[in-house]
This record gives sequence, structure tokens and C-alpha cells, in this order.
Amino acid sequence: MTQPVHTPESDLRELRVLERIESNPHVSQRQLASELGVALGVANACVSTLVRKGLVKIRGESNRSLTYHLTKQGVLHKAALALEWTNNTITDYVTARATVRGQLDALLDRGIARVALLGADEAAELIALIAPQAGITVVAAIDAGGRRIGDALAGVPVTAASVLEPDVLDAVLVADRTLDPDALGPEWAELPVLTLNGQRLERSVS
Repeated sequence: MTQPVHTPESDLRELRVLERIESNPHVSQRQLASELGVALGVANACVSTLVRKGLVKIRGESNRSLTYHLTKQGVLHKAALALEWTNNTITDYVTARATVRGQLDALLDRGIARVALLGADEAAELIALIAPQAGITVVAAIDAGGRRIGDALAGVPVTAASVLEPDVLDAVLVADRTLDPDALGPEWAELPVLTLNGQRLERSVS
């Protein structure tokens, strides 16, 4: 019989189901599907797999009275999945930090020392955190949507492009690739807009 293929996504789904069942034994499979963002059949298959593995026991005689309970093996499996997921997340973060640091070092070698970030998401926060270690000053993070203006990312203010002076910058680094550099406006036309790997983006604003 073909064994199910384990992937990080399936392991995370198992972990979330086990955590949800532990916190609320009365949770329905429809609720699980909604919270996981998957089809009801996927949630049903996940619960069935956990039951078959001996990680979850079902009590009750009708759909309305069913409750789900972690077995001792289920509690241990949940702890192991949580530890594995945490370790994988840390590894991914360390790798991302090293990659960003290398890209920033290369930008500094090109004379890019004072920048603004286009974007105010998690990627921008990571760049803002690492940039000082590479000798690059991040003056501000530009929030084109305006939702985070007034916040700070690793001590870097989040602001609108209109309050910054392009003349004091060497470049704009695009942290959020979903944003359009043309949103910066014509006064930014002479300033290079670069991806983190140093690629210059063409702009239609002049």
C-alpha cells in the first residue's frame, strides 16, 4: 500500500489539527476545514489519518455528540511536530539573514550606503534589521498604501514618500515586489530603484 507523502505543509496541517483538538475536543471537522483554509474532505482525511495512526480517539455516537481527544502518543507527536517546525523556521530565518547580508554587502561595495525601503512588510523589517551590520543606513520604509505610516520597523520609521528628500539617498531598495516603483512620484525619477540583488528597475515616471 502506498504510504502518504510527508511534506512540511502536511506536517504543519497535522500540527494545527492536533493543537485545535487539544484546545477544543468539540471542534467539528467543518470548523477545522474553515480554520485551516482547506476543503472539508481534506480536513476529514487529516483527522482520519490521525485516528488511524493512533494519535486521536473519537468519542460519541452521532455527529452532534462526537468529540476528539489526543492519545498519549498524539500528545508526544504534537510536541515533536512543534519542535521540528520551530527548528525549520529558525533554519529558514538564519538562511534568509545570511542571504540578505550578502546582498547588502554587495550593494555597499557599489557605493549604496543610504537607502529608503519601498515596502513595510516582513521582508522590509528583516532588511532594516540587518542593514546596520552591513554599514548601510536605512532612512525610512515607504508605505505606499499608507496603512503602517507612523509605525517603525526595527527602529526605522515607516512613512510616505512625499515627506522624504530623495537627494539624501543613494537608492531605493524594493522590499515588497508587489509595489509599483512609479508610485514614488516624478520627484524620485533620478534616484535608482533597485531590487535587493542590485537589479535596477525601469520606471515610466519622468
